[in-house]
Amino acid sequence: RRLKADVEKSLPPKSEMLIFTNMTTMQKELYKKILRREVDTVNGEQGASKNALMNIVMQLRKACNHPYLFEGQEDRKLDPLGDHLVTNCGKMALLDKLLTKLKQRGHRVLIFSQMTRMLDIIEDYMIMKQFQYCRIDGDTSYEEREELIDSYNAPGSEKFIFLLSTRAGGLGINLQTADTVVLYDSDWNPQSDLQAQDRAHRIGQKKVVNVYRLVTENTIE
Repeated sequence: RRLKADVEKSLPPKSEMLIFTNMTTMQKELYKKILRREVDTVNGEQGASKNALMNIVMQLRKACNHPYLFEGQEDRKLDPLGDHLVTNCGKMALLDKLLTKLKQRGHRVLIFSQMTRMLDIIEDYMIMKQFQYCRIDGDTSYEEREELIDSYNAPGSEKFIFLLSTRAGGLGINLQTADTVVLYDSDWNPQSDLQAQDRAHRIGQKKVVNVYRLVTENTIE
């Protein structure tokens, strides 16, 4: 199999960094309840369905990603775009610090997640921080995809972040104007993550590409 290094000698290198974070108190409580197989935790107030706990690994991964992925965890009395969105989740707090630094240094970022509901939460965070962004997931039409990619890649584009689901955004998309990739959660298939990174690390890229993989310490991840 030919590698990019064999074909394109001028392509800058790519470096990957694992960044570890801890869980918040809210996440730890949720994690313990899932391990104890407390069905109501997973289903919120909707009553108990045992099926949700059949795939306990997936539920634990959701707890690592954000507690608000579970019904009934978010306090609806609070402002939906308040700081609690960040402070209740270890990964979001880390992402907040990372994006603030990257913005100051003039980088442009792709953020990948397996879960489209996680992208919804990150989208709320973007609106809260007033970051300019684009988003592609499985529901995005072909025409809309093309428009979003063109607007992101346009010379002098104001768009700072591109949100993508790993499956929908991992193939056939050229975003070489970005120089940083954040993998919010790792895919089951490592090949999918490599495909996702290559949206930025491809012919036409002028800068070194940094990949940050977020991992919650001492958990299923």
